[in-house]
Amino acid sequence: METIKNTTWLNLYNNHSTKNNVKHKETEEQSVYFFILDYSKNTVLFVNSAFTTITGYNNENFDLNFLTEIIHKDDLDYFLEKEEQGINFTSKIQYNDHFRYIKKYSYRIIKADGSSVRVAQESQALEINEHGNLSKALIMHKIINPDAFCKHTDYKIFDKVQNMYLDLNNNFNLTNRELEILTLIKQGLSSKQISDLLNVSNNTIQTHRKNILAKTNSNSFIELVKKLSYSDY
Repeated sequence: METIKNTTWLNLYNNHSTKNNVKHKETEEQSVYFFILDYSKNTVLFVNSAFTTITGYNNENFDLNFLTEIIHKDDLDYFLEKEEQGINFTSKIQYNDHFRYIKKYSYRIIKADGSSVRVAQESQALEINEHGNLSKALIMHKIINPDAFCKHTDYKIFDKVQNMYLDLNNNFNLTNRELEILTLIKQGLSSKQISDLLNVSNNTIQTHRKNILAKTNSNSFIELVKKLSYSDY
């Protein structure tokens, strides 16, 4: 099987890597830069010129070691923790599902002039290999308001198919399928609609519903929804 590529983001990469092919607005040039990460070799393949404009550093110096060196010392442990969390998530999915998710979190970097800025990092799959594993990713850094940071809500994974953020706490230890069904129940779908959508029997959905109520110690989904208003499952 050949490698599978996210053509939308490849077009973005190709446009930016060709001189004078795309002309950025000045405001965008000063607030966003991106780079291409090769997971198979753990190297940076490309970083666009906005990196120099924003940080003051030379593009040629940019690699993963350099990135960790310019991260604010108080944010480095947080960065490493969230990277590990992202790797754990990525290791559980395969093939086109990689293109479904965008991982987001933020941290501070130190610019060449010694000042610091907070960057919101967004990472999504650019290419997967013949084994269905992530091989290349597009990483975007956008300068954001430093006061916008909240540790409890900073790390997010956006599901482009469901058009919603995943729950990452899972305090009730639900399985991935149970989480999926619970999300659909919260959206107002009936058991029949869920069984049709997921292409499983209605009895299977009923079993999952019973297990969800048992795990969450709830008598009904009305009660469970009230619980979820206070605790992100």
